[in-house]
Amino acid sequence: MGAVGGIVDFLRAAGSVERGVPIVALPSVARDRSRIVAQLSGPVSVPRADSCVIVTEHGIADLRGLSLKQRIGTMIAIAHPRHREDLARAAGDGGMI
Repeated sequence: MGAVGGIVDFLRAAGSVERGVPIVALPSVARDRSRIVAQLSGPVSVPRADSCVIVTEHGIADLRGLSLKQRIGTMIAIAHPRHREDLARAAGDGGMI
């Protein structure tokens, strides 16, 4: 379990040990807004090169080894069901899928 800061170190360490899996667990929504978004609007904590496994209450998205296009579909699949259509539309309109 991590605390403030250090998530990149945590994920890299988890992925570097034999049979280690870097996992980030988060709720799919916060204040009725999707935690999975079609586009980032600010700095990120984890660069895409440090892909990992994302878990929400709606499923597991193993992003390791996937292309960007594959990651988009995989992440939409674990978003809250009421946000999936909007996310897919936004990704498609933005030329991401």
